Amino acid sequence: MNRGGAMVNILTILLILSTSFGYDVGDTISEGHQNEAFDICYASELDPNGDGQFQFAEYNGDLNGGQYFVIFLEMMATW
Repeated sequence: MNRGGAMVNILTILLILSTSFGYDVGDTISEGHQNEAFDICYASELDPNGDGQFQFAEYNGDLNGGQYFVIFLEMMATW
């Protein structure tokens, strides 16, 4: 199982979120944005509910039925 590809997809989604919605470090992602779905292109077997789409709400216990997750996200860029 290669989690590296899934991490790349998650980081791509985060980059899109940060540039599209203007979130800064420490901000809370709005519930509306948590429910936005993004297709998983690689390693969809890692998707918690198996629908092939990534949503932050899937990892939020207040929205997913009580299963809480800790997510560590790291983004780097070199240019």
